[in-house]
Amino acid sequence: METFLSVARPRKRRLINTTIVGGTLAAALTAAPAVGGQAFTVWLTGVLGLGSPSWRVLCAAASVCSAMSTVATQLLTSHKIEEKVIRAQGCREKLEVLEVGLTMGQLDVQQATTEYLKCVEEAAFLEVS
Repeated sequence: METFLSVARPRKRRLINTTIVGGTLAAALTAAPAVGGQAFTVWLTGVLGLGSPSWRVLCAAASVCSAMSTVATQLLTSHKIEEKVIRAQGCREKLEVLEVGLTMGQLDVQQATTEYLKCVEEAAFLEVS
């Protein structure tokens, strides 16, 4: 469980952050020329020393950011990372309860074994990638 969670949680966090940052940057990059108008794009073209209008660069960068955000969202959804993390955390907590129950004498070995096997079945989805 710990190995899976140590890989899956940071991956989930990175994908969520990529979605947020990519979407925000895409919006900001397209808003700049929309709000600033032609004066802003002419100024930015001059500052960057571009041979073509700066709005083209901004739109291209916005497209890349938007694509990153979309891919990150799709990976998060299609790999069911959130669901798997929640299930792994639940299994880990059940195992901790079993350990405490055995240690304190609240469970006998037969009960603990039965519950442990249920946890193993529930954790069949685990894969470390």
